[in-house]
Amino acid sequence: MKAHPIIESPFRWIPMLVLALILVVFQVALVCGYTGNDYLPALVDGIVTIGWLAAIAYLAWFVVGLVSLFQTDVIMIIVGSLLWLAGSFMVCDIMVRIVGVSYVPFAQTIPFRLLFGLPVLIAITLWYRLIVTKEEVQNQEMEKELAVHQVNVAEQQKESAMEWVDRITVKDGSRIHLVKADELIYIQACGDYVMLITPTGEYLKEQTMKYFETHLSPDTFVRVHRSTIVNVTQISRVELFGKETYQLLLKNGVKLRVSLSGYRLLKERLGI
Repeated sequence: MKAHPIIESPFRWIPMLVLALILVVFQVALVCGYTGNDYLPALVDGIVTIGWLAAIAYLAWFVVGLVSLFQTDVIMIIVGSLLWLAGSFMVCDIMVRIVGVSYVPFAQTIPFRLLFGLPVLIAITLWYRLIVTKEEVQNQEMEKELAVHQVNVAEQQKESAMEWVDRITVKDGSRIHLVKADELIYIQACGDYVMLITPTGEYLKEQTMKYFETHLSPDTFVRVHRSTIVNVTQISRVELFGKETYQLLLKNGVKLRVSLSGYRLLKERLGI
């Protein structure tokens, strides 16, 4: 069961209480001014009937908050108004017939009772509906965020489960070289090929940069430029090359250009 929106915060039930007192004063003033009736029975009528109206408005939440239909709201407003008028009639009838108090005929008070009773029920119903709609939107947003999070987690799990390439085979004529991934200094794009740079030599491999970007461990290799993937363990320092342009100085003395997106990625991977 949802918490009632009025009682969950003093910033709501206190204004509602003040509004009820204002309605009591308003009804007493109308009864006394419109019919010339005595103040005391008008006060009793106002307190009891406005209290009954407040009870109906309070209970309306358990209809609006659970049934999301416009027809239900209309029916609730009509039934609530009839119940309120019936309760008001009982109060007047009790004062006149049982207590013996002289009081204005109930039929004469129906217009001004509906004048503020019906708008109150309509307003409270619309407010309840606004709260329900807002909660539904928030729930939908939370479901979307949860779905995105689950997708991200699945991708991370898939990525973590991937076996990174630890060696690369390069065919050179009748010879086949085995290049260990941790021996790579950097990889340079060469058209439809890539050049594998190692301490012992350079090897031309018929493969794409995208392949190595997705199959080499991201903890060690970073694509710092459209045409360059570097082994971060081989970086000596990062230098400012120009306005918002950087270059890497490797341990073997080679300098490599770094794109702006590559620099951001490098900072993220190195934690700088």
